[in-house]
Amino acid sequence: MILDWGMSDWIILIVDILALYIIIRFLSWKVKHKLEEVEQRQKFETRQRKINQANRHLTSEDE
Repeated sequence: MILDWGMSDWIILIVDILALYIIIRFLSWKVKHKLEEVEQRQKFETRQRKINQANRHLTSEDE
């Protein structure tokens, strides 16, 4: 079956393989950046919680 392929079939196969490679690279890049964004957001929220807790302790001691 593969031996019966013409030149256009091989070109289409190569183009399809390149397209899959590009799509996989793009999606992995996109997921990587999204995970970094989520991690930064979590770090920020953790810092904010610590600051809020510290402020609550300071205000409760003043009262």
